[in-house]
Amino acid sequence: MNFGKRLQQAIDEMEISQAELGRRVGATAQSVNGWCSAGILPRKEILEQLPKATGRPVYWFFMTDEDEELLKKGYSAIPNLSEEQRTMLALFDKLLPDDQLNMINVYRARIEELEAWAKKHFIDKKPL
Repeated sequence: MNFGKRLQQAIDEMEISQAELGRRVGATAQSVNGWCSAGILPRKEILEQLPKATGRPVYWFFMTDEDEELLKKGYSAIPNLSEEQRTMLALFDKLLPDDQLNMINVYRARIEELEAWAKKHFIDKKPL
Protein backbone atom coordinates (compact mmCIF):
# COMPACT_ATOMS: atom_id res chain seq x y z
CA MET A 1 0.00 0.00 0.00
CA ASN A 2 1.21 3.49 -0.84
CA PHE A 3 -0.42 5.34 2.04
CA GLY A 4 2.55 5.27 4.43
CA LYS A 5 5.09 6.10 1.75
CA ARG A 6 3.05 9.01 0.48
CA LEU A 7 2.31 10.31 3.97
CA GLN A 8 6.04 10.35 4.73
CA GLN A 9 6.65 12.08 1.38
CA ALA A 10 4.15 14.82 2.30
CA ILE A 11 5.78 15.24 5.72
CA ASP A 12 9.23 15.48 4.14
CA GLU A 13 8.09 17.97 1.49
CA MET A 14 6.47 20.17 4.15
CA GLU A 15 9.70 19.93 6.16
CA ILE A 16 7.87 19.07 9.37
CA SER A 17 8.23 16.19 11.80
CA GLN A 18 5.84 13.29 12.29
CA ALA A 19 5.11 14.79 15.70
CA GLU A 20 4.09 18.09 14.10
CA LEU A 21 1.75 16.35 11.69
CA GLY A 22 0.31 14.45 14.65
CA ARG A 23 -0.30 17.73 16.45
CA ARG A 24 -2.07 19.14 13.39
CA VAL A 25 -4.44 16.18 13.07
CA GLY A 26 -4.87 15.35 16.77
CA ALA A 27 -2.74 12.21 16.94
CA THR A 28 0.46 11.13 18.64
CA ALA A 29 3.84 10.99 16.94
CA GLN A 30 3.78 7.23 17.52
CA SER A 31 0.51 6.95 15.59
CA VAL A 32 1.92 8.94 12.68
CA ASN A 33 5.02 6.75 12.72
CA GLY A 34 2.79 3.67 12.52
CA TRP A 35 0.92 5.13 9.57
CA CYS A 36 4.17 5.90 7.79
CA SER A 37 6.07 2.70 8.45
CA ALA A 38 3.84 -0.12 9.69
CA GLY A 39 1.03 -0.18 7.13
CA ILE A 40 -1.51 1.10 9.66
CA LEU A 41 -4.27 3.37 8.39
CA PRO A 42 -5.60 6.24 10.49
CA ARG A 43 -9.23 6.49 11.53
CA LYS A 44 -11.69 8.17 9.16
CA GLU A 45 -11.71 11.34 11.29
CA ILE A 46 -7.95 11.66 10.90
CA LEU A 47 -8.05 10.94 7.15
CA GLU A 48 -10.55 13.77 6.76
CA GLN A 49 -8.09 16.18 8.40
CA LEU A 50 -5.11 15.30 6.19
CA PRO A 51 -6.02 17.63 3.29
CA LYS A 52 -6.06 20.66 5.56
CA ALA A 53 -2.89 19.58 7.36
CA THR A 54 -0.89 18.66 4.26
CA GLY A 55 -2.48 20.47 1.33
CA ARG A 56 -2.97 17.12 -0.42
CA PRO A 57 -6.36 15.54 -1.22
CA VAL A 58 -7.08 12.26 0.55
CA TYR A 59 -6.99 10.29 -2.70
CA TRP A 60 -3.37 11.40 -3.27
CA PHE A 61 -2.23 9.27 -0.32
CA PHE A 62 -3.59 6.13 -1.98
CA MET A 63 -2.25 6.75 -5.49
CA THR A 64 0.70 5.04 -7.11
CA ASP A 65 3.44 7.07 -8.76
CA GLU A 66 2.03 5.93 -12.11
CA ASP A 67 -1.42 7.21 -11.12
CA GLU A 68 0.10 10.57 -10.28
CA GLU A 69 1.86 10.76 -13.65
CA LEU A 70 -1.41 10.04 -15.43
CA LEU A 71 -3.15 12.66 -13.32
CA LYS A 72 -0.51 15.23 -14.28
CA LYS A 73 -1.14 14.46 -17.95
CA GLY A 74 -4.82 15.07 -17.37
CA TYR A 75 -7.61 13.68 -19.44
CA SER A 76 -5.47 13.72 -22.57
CA ALA A 77 -3.91 10.48 -21.28
CA ILE A 78 -7.26 8.65 -21.40
CA PRO A 79 -7.76 7.05 -24.80
CA ASN A 80 -10.99 7.25 -26.80
CA LEU A 81 -12.44 10.35 -25.14
CA SER A 82 -14.03 12.93 -27.38
CA GLU A 83 -13.10 16.58 -26.95
CA GLU A 84 -16.56 17.19 -25.44
CA GLN A 85 -15.99 14.44 -22.87
CA ARG A 86 -12.58 15.88 -21.92
CA THR A 87 -14.14 19.33 -21.53
CA MET A 88 -16.99 17.93 -19.43
CA LEU A 89 -14.57 16.10 -17.12
CA ALA A 90 -12.35 19.16 -16.72
CA LEU A 91 -15.35 21.33 -15.82
CA PHE A 92 -16.67 18.67 -13.43
CA ASP A 93 -13.31 18.61 -11.62
CA LYS A 94 -13.62 22.34 -10.91
CA LEU A 95 -16.82 21.81 -8.92
CA LEU A 96 -16.79 21.37 -5.15
CA PRO A 97 -17.60 17.80 -3.97
CA ASP A 98 -21.17 18.66 -2.96
CA ASP A 99 -21.75 20.32 -6.34
CA GLN A 100 -20.32 17.26 -8.10
CA LEU A 101 -22.81 15.05 -6.28
CA ASN A 102 -25.62 17.44 -7.18
CA MET A 103 -24.65 17.34 -10.86
CA ILE A 104 -24.52 13.54 -10.83
CA ASN A 105 -28.03 13.48 -9.37
CA VAL A 106 -29.25 15.97 -12.00
CA TYR A 107 -27.80 13.82 -14.80
CA ARG A 108 -29.31 10.64 -13.33
CA ALA A 109 -32.73 12.26 -13.02
CA ARG A 110 -32.57 13.55 -16.61
CA ILE A 111 -31.56 10.12 -17.96
CA GLU A 112 -34.41 8.46 -16.04
CA GLU A 113 -36.80 11.05 -17.45
CA LEU A 114 -35.59 10.41 -21.01
CA GLU A 115 -35.76 6.63 -20.55
CA ALA A 116 -39.34 6.88 -19.25
CA TRP A 117 -40.30 9.08 -22.21
CA ALA A 118 -38.71 6.64 -24.67
CA LYS A 119 -40.42 3.67 -23.05
CA LYS A 120 -43.79 5.43 -23.18
CA HIS A 121 -43.46 6.53 -26.80
CA PHE A 122 -41.48 3.76 -28.44
CA ILE A 123 -41.22 0.59 -26.43
CA ASP A 124 -44.84 0.31 -25.29
CA LYS A 125 -46.20 0.97 -28.81
CA LYS A 126 -47.23 -2.16 -30.68
CA PRO A 127 -47.02 -2.12 -34.47
CA LEU A 128 -50.35 -1.94 -36.31
